[in-house]
Amino acid sequence: METGCNTYTVRGLARPEAFALLHRTGFRTVELWAGHASYLSLGLAPRRVAAEAARCDLAVRAYCIGSLVGLRPRAIEDRLARAFDFARELGTDLVTVALDRTGVPIADARARRQGVRCALENDWYGELARPRDLAAALAACSPAVGATIDTGHLTFLGCDLVAAARVLAGRTFHVHLKVVRRPSATARLLARLRRRHSMEPALPGCDDGLDGFVSVMRAAGYDGMLAVEHEGEDDLAGALACYRRRAASLVGNGAPRSIAEAAGA
Repeated sequence: METGCNTYTVRGLARPEAFALLHRTGFRTVELWAGHASYLSLGLAPRRVAAEAARCDLAVRAYCIGSLVGLRPRAIEDRLARAFDFARELGTDLVTVALDRTGVPIADARARRQGVRCALENDWYGELARPRDLAAALAACSPAVGATIDTGHLTFLGCDLVAAARVLAGRTFHVHLKVVRRPSATARLLARLRRRHSMEPALPGCDDGLDGFVSVMRAAGYDGMLAVEHEGEDDLAGALACYRRRAASLVGNGAPRSIAEAAGA
């Protein structure tokens, strides 16, 4: 496993400033958010963006295009085709995206055709939010499609992180390392009805549930990125430093002997 950061975390900064802050904070690998380099922009050269990152000693490991939930199939296919090409030009073969069930076979066919990996994210308000729903969708896919586990979305729904890891670890390509405050069931229902998808951010700590989660992932052989993705916008430098230390401690933990042992962590 390696630690990194999704540049969505620094979404309030322009791309050069975002790269510079991540470098100063000690990150060396990133998941590039499409808001910092859109695959829909005319005239934006992905290789130039990758070179900008490299000048800040940052390697682009994944490309995050957000949510395509609710789009028609033809629009999903067009967006994915363009995003997959953009990612390859960035120098990565991994694209993270949220889709509904109808978009999954489109992503599978496109990923195989274009030689990339597509990692489906469990946004809390989507059809594939819960681990077993996402696992069922992946069961019908080729190895070109896997999961992006977002720990914050799972926490928001009240899911157990260790149990989720046991369900999804074998098909996981990527992890969004996120800590949020778990709302009440009533607050979550109101948020869904009002279509307010934001989550209240929190900082990682000893009670964040991530130790057992990462232990299960490691025991299952996960060797991808723990990509920090913070929802807050205040004191970004401090939050990034806190997350980076926590991610480094998780990656540095000793490997458990078995998944059963990890689940008891």
